[in-house]
Amino acid sequence: MWSISPERFNKAPGTDFTGTLDLGIAVRAGRSVATKQYHDGALKIIRPHYLDDSGQVYYITVNPGGGYVGGDSYDIAVSVADGASVLLTDQSATKVYRTPGSHVTQHLHFKVGAGAVLEYIPDQLILYRDADYRQHMTVEVDPEGHVFLSDIVTPGWSPDKEMFRYRQAHLRSTVRVGDKLALVDNMRIQPLEEREEIASPTFLGENTHFSTAICFDPQVDEDLIAQVRDAISDVEGVQASVTPTDVPGFVLRGVANRTEHLMEVVLRAANVVRSELRSQGKVHLRQY
Repeated sequence: MWSISPERFNKAPGTDFTGTLDLGIAVRAGRSVATKQYHDGALKIIRPHYLDDSGQVYYITVNPGGGYVGGDSYDIAVSVADGASVLLTDQSATKVYRTPGSHVTQHLHFKVGAGAVLEYIPDQLILYRDADYRQHMTVEVDPEGHVFLSDIVTPGWSPDKEMFRYRQAHLRSTVRVGDKLALVDNMRIQPLEEREEIASPTFLGENTHFSTAICFDPQVDEDLIAQVRDAISDVEGVQASVTPTDVPGFVLRGVANRTEHLMEVVLRAANVVRSELRSQGKVHLRQY
């Protein structure tokens, strides 16, 4: 896990990024605003919204092309200055279609300052037959900063109506809190090569979808983790666990057969953190 070559996440040789986004957030006049905003190619960003009176800014990313195909590569960078707060999502599910010639890559770079907040809660990633998707997320958080990051991965439709016809889903996340490596989360599934392993009780069992949520905040403690566990314990059709990390934080993993059930788990966890640590209201993702 530790020695995976970074070349696995390189874009196709001789190609430019299909889409790029560079966003900087800082506090101005008591609320968070974009101080840097650049997008190019097949990535856009919708004008900001403010969903409550906390001053947090809400941004939605958009891929006008409607989906990812072989050879596509995306690069997203978000920097949140001290004391600023941003909630980031996308407009709809990310769909990865067949990638017969080359894989799809997405790089996410997040930097969060002291007292700053970054919540990244995208819609599900749908992988169709023969899709090969590789995502590398790097996060740098000040010891007094906060991040909540999630992913949901689902198998897409295939002509033979079988699940798990995609070739690969590889999602690698590295989080540094201050100068300490706090987390390396490496999720790699190759269904066409690992069908028996995926179906085992120690992997997905009879489930088809999986989710991850990563949270780091200096205020996370045993009591908060217990509240998160309690909040997600009765979501229909979901098996989930919450594991504390050495640096104050936790990792949530869930498996299910329906996207909406896993999203419910993610949002319940995010809402506990919001309420208990920042006295902020529930997440309401207005995706328009």
